[in-house]
Amino acid sequence: MEKKTKQSVALGAAIAAIAAAIILCIAVPLLCTDQAAVSLADVRLIAHRGYSAAAPENSLAAFRLAGEHGFWGAECDIQQTADGQWIVMHDDDVDRTTDGAGPVRTFSFSGIRTLHIDSGNGLDRFPNEKVPTLTEYLDICREYGIHPVIEIKKSPVEQMDGLAALLSAREEKERFVVISFSRDDLARIKQLMPQTEMYLLTQKATRNDIDFCLQNGINGLDFKHKTGNDVIRAAQDAGLKTVVWTIDSTKKAARFLKLGVDGITTNALLPPEE
Repeated sequence: MEKKTKQSVALGAAIAAIAAAIILCIAVPLLCTDQAAVSLADVRLIAHRGYSAAAPENSLAAFRLAGEHGFWGAECDIQQTADGQWIVMHDDDVDRTTDGAGPVRTFSFSGIRTLHIDSGNGLDRFPNEKVPTLTEYLDICREYGIHPVIEIKKSPVEQMDGLAALLSAREEKERFVVISFSRDDLARIKQLMPQTEMYLLTQKATRNDIDFCLQNGINGLDFKHKTGNDVIRAAQDAGLKTVVWTIDSTKKAARFLKLGVDGITTNALLPPEE
């Protein structure tokens, strides 16, 4: 009887411990794994095109929501209009996200401003959003104290000089991260802004990408979630920062948190509440 009682007590204690662990994982923003509990608070959480789960992508509303929710950074995409204005838009044309049609580079800035963003989440709450300028986006990042993460869409290399001048004029007030798939654009703007943190965007990071970063002073890799663990570790061993996109579930995030990535770009995950 005494033996059974001790076994019952031990079993009860084990069940209580498991229950407590489950409650802890639910109650606090931890991702529980078989090895350890890892937290989204341990990485730079970056809102993809702003907090696009609740507002149209790349809209001022989405960037404000990223600030209100306490993201480390808000990512945006930039390209130039026909008359040289840097605006925030992902696609090469305006068709998918606005009520207009045609390539971005055929529009003057005044023409872009006649358009309304008409696709994405939260349109009922934010029905009158217009295509933002880079400056408007930077102003919101400054207002909320979040880091601008600026993706340069493919642009002529000579345009990097003007972009560097625009960003350099504000760099004491905002700490930028600049990212791009274009090696030429990234290498050029790194020459012009050597102190600015810059990452090479890549669908699936390779050793060749690591070599490019090391040879050109690029600070890190920003890669899709399909990148292998061995390449991620090799980049980290080489002293590069590592950021993964686009992660929208805690299950997927757990793998990269265990690997010790520096940042996660997301449409839907929210920063832990303090």
